Amino acid sequence: MHLQFRLPSDPVPDGWREIVSCRVPLACHLSPTDQDRLLRVARLMLDEVPFEGCGGLDLNDDIRVTVAATASLLVYRLPYPRFTKLVRVLIYPDTFVPRRAWSRHDTTVIEEDPSLGQAWMSGVIVLSWSAVQKDATNHATEGSVVLHEMAHILDAEDGIFDGTPLLDDASQGAAWARVLEQELARQRDSVEAGEEAPLDDYAARNHAEFFAVATEAFFCTPERLRGRLSELHEQLRRFFRQDPPVHALDDIGP
Repeated sequence: MHLQFRLPSDPVPDGWREIVSCRVPLACHLSPTDQDRLLRVARLMLDEVPFEGCGGLDLNDDIRVTVAATASLLVYRLPYPRFTKLVRVLIYPDTFVPRRAWSRHDTTVIEEDPSLGQAWMSGVIVLSWSAVQKDATNHATEGSVVLHEMAHILDAEDGIFDGTPLLDDASQGAAWARVLEQELARQRDSVEAGEEAPLDDYAARNHAEFFAVATEAFFCTPERLRGRLSELHEQLRRFFRQDPPVHALDDIGP
């Protein structure tokens, strides 16, 4: 039996709503009730998970609330606590060179190229604040590094990056597995053939990256995802228990 959310009952701090209005446009369509729940979930995250500024970044409420509220878009409609594997959020001012990165299967790999975001199996999230800000104003074209990396943390709840988070509805498992394999295969075929793929090419890398990129698309370009990958959109709608609205720049495309 899953524990229910025990959200903070105190009013959210002054200024948080303005931060979300300016920095998290994906939350602007929410009803007042949903916005209030989103902020309380974000507050729970900030109360329980350490956020640290790295590379000289001075953390403030603007940064912390922006990241936490964006991450909470994934889980505020779910009935019990998620991100149980998240232990720390590290935020750099710009791109960073990671010491360690995990492949989305079982092997540890070393990356030396500058990165905008990472999720480690140990429960650490690493983000670039400049990328977070850029995504907020261009999510239809840039996606969201916060949603991408937090999707990996959801994926890791069962102890492995495999593109399948813990599903609330056990009856969804068979359909999820079928659609994931079907659409990942189509994505890989398109990329290998040099054709326009349904999702960003990076989604072809493995199951975990496919889920993370698809999650970005579900929230940032929902109509495009529905038009190109209707079965995948439906599986994500069932899992996240929401149906994000069409945004102004969300073009269905071919």
